[in-house]
Amino acid sequence: MKHSLIYASQFKTHFKHVRKDPRWRPIFHGTVPFDEQKRSPWDYVIDCFMQRQPLPDYFYAHPLHVSKTLAKQIKQHLSLKHISIQILELHFDGHNGNHLLVYYDDDSLTYLVAIGTHSSLF
Repeated sequence: MKHSLIYASQFKTHFKHVRKDPRWRPIFHGTVPFDEQKRSPWDYVIDCFMQRQPLPDYFYAHPLHVSKTLAKQIKQHLSLKHISIQILELHFDGHNGNHLLVYYDDDSLTYLVAIGTHSSLF
């Protein structure tokens, strides 16, 4: 079964802004310190999602408490009415980093909810 990557409209809007922001250059054009393939943090994370590989602890993927309204919207968009979903957040630049990705992930799909900094997302 092929894994799908789905983008929320909010994510698409945020993504356009961060791609143009020079402070995000290391996320899209830098390298992950431990990656032999010298991929950018963005490419590394997307590859992990698509290949169904666990994210290294470096990215500090952890649960995020979201409003019931947001959880409901995500469940409706993904047609996941009868299951509980867990929204996660990761840090592209390590545990203390401020470049974040908010997402939902399961065996069949990864749903990218938002991308940005703490101050722009929360």
